[in-house]
Amino acid sequence: MSIVLINPFEVPLGQEENFRQGWQAAAEHLRQAPGFISTRLHESLDKEARFRFINVAEWESPQHFQAAMRSEAMAQVRQHMHFTAYPALYQVIVEEKSSSSH
Repeated sequence: MSIVLINPFEVPLGQEENFRQGWQAAAEHLRQAPGFISTRLHESLDKEARFRFINVAEWESPQHFQAAMRSEAMAQVRQHMHFTAYPALYQVIVEEKSSSSH
C-alpha cells in the first residue's frame, strides 16, 4: 500500500513565486526518484491562510520517500527553500468517491 506525504508550507506574502520555483525544482528531482507516484501542489484561496501552499504526494513506501529526501539533489534544493514546512507521512484509511459522473 502506498503512503501519502502531506506537507503544508508557511509562505510570506510576496514570496509566492520564489516558493513555486523551489517547489518545481524539488518536484523535478523527486519525479525521477524510485518509489515516486505523484505530487500535487495546492494553493489556498485565502491569501491570509497560515498554510498558503500544501503539497500532497504519493510514494510507494516511507523508505522510498526518506531515501529521496536524503539525496544530494534534494540537499541542494533545500538550500534555496527558506520556507517553514510541516511534513508528515500518512496512510489512507478511508476513501470515498462520487457515484455521479461530472
